[in-house]
Amino acid sequence: MTTKTPPPDAFADALAAARADAEGRLSAAEDVAAVDALSHEVLGRNGSLTALLRSVGELPVEDRPAAGQAANAARVAIETAVAQRLQDLSSGELDARLAAEAVDMTAPGSSRRAGHLHPLWTVERDLREIFHGFGFEIFEGPEIETEALNFELLNIPADHPARDLWDTLYLAEAGSIEAGAPRPADDGSILRTHTSPVQIRAMRSLGAPIRVLMPGRCFRYEAVDASHGFEFFQVEGLVVDRDTSMADLKWMLEEFARAMYGEGTATRFRPGYYPFTEPSVAFDIGCLVCGGTGCPACKHSGWMTILGAGMVHPTVLRNGGFDPAEYQGYAFGMGLDRLTLLRHGIGDLRYLLGADLRFLEQFSDGR
Repeated sequence: MTTKTPPPDAFADALAAARADAEGRLSAAEDVAAVDALSHEVLGRNGSLTALLRSVGELPVEDRPAAGQAANAARVAIETAVAQRLQDLSSGELDARLAAEAVDMTAPGSSRRAGHLHPLWTVERDLREIFHGFGFEIFEGPEIETEALNFELLNIPADHPARDLWDTLYLAEAGSIEAGAPRPADDGSILRTHTSPVQIRAMRSLGAPIRVLMPGRCFRYEAVDASHGFEFFQVEGLVVDRDTSMADLKWMLEEFARAMYGEGTATRFRPGYYPFTEPSVAFDIGCLVCGGTGCPACKHSGWMTILGAGMVHPTVLRNGGFDPAEYQGYAFGMGLDRLTLLRHGIGDLRYLLGADLRFLEQFSDGR
């Protein structure tokens, strides 16, 4: 069975109808996706206009040139209409998006609250910068420690008061709480009571010379009041080398006090006791409240103790992997909370770990 060749008039009518239909649907298209679908339906490989173009070869030879020209003209017209409609729709969508995203530059601005550093971290940052100028690097350790690192290797014997269950927070043995009989973990895991165990970790990890600053959070079983808390922060320093001396320690702490509290800060050493240093000293500065004349803040002594220090005990050096006959070292430790209270004249330690914005917003300069 053969297909009858369409007469020239029928071809022209079909071409005109296809063009009119395409142009009408284009004018009604509401978005770019509809125009793309119409273009594919009419001008695509299997499109209706493409099929008409292919049928030109079925016309009588003498009619083919005119029909081909008309078909190409229709295709060009539809392609032009498609491009124009796409441009119109794209411009309209862009105008709508710009209108929706418009910002009224004459409207008053709205302020955004910016956060700032907590006063504890501001003081710690200042400490880091001061000691970095003397060549100290930061060395940190875990908050969960072993009894060995927290006590024994620091020359703190088993009968020392710091080992008391009522001072140290021991982790519970797994399952003991659920069983109704909580007991300390068999492996001796505790929450560190000071940052001093980081000294052992630093000595065992680093080779001499050592010059590190060790900040961190510590825990003790304390009744919470204006001057005590079960959670507090310390910063310790450790120097180990062949020629360190008490004179080096004194110079370092005096320079720190002047950098922290001003050039005119008065300082003094006085005897102290710490199991992991020998000899040990307490380091005082002139009272920041009364200027040394005596007041309730300094218990009328004119001095405030800000840290403890001393030469690293030979036993601690040995436990850290150093021969005390060849190496010496000094260490110092201070309460970051106490330094913050002194700097800002805060009378209650509990404010520092509270969430009262009326208090914290007073330190917005700590950026």
